[in-house]
Amino acid sequence: MALWNTKRPQHNSIDLADASARMTKAAVSLRLTVIKARHATADARRFTDRVESQIVDQQGAA
Repeated sequence: MALWNTKRPQHNSIDLADASARMTKAAVSLRLTVIKARHATADARRFTDRVESQIVDQQGAA
């Protein structure tokens, strides 16, 4: 007589696979969000540098 149940419910493996897929999807989504944020930060930095350069040019011309 076995002391443990050798039959595993099938729904557990499906739930684990679904959870794993959801975690992977969430990780990819988070990674894309981080990349977009970095691009936005770089764009903002370039804009700021351009505006500062224009201000310096205008002050030098005045």
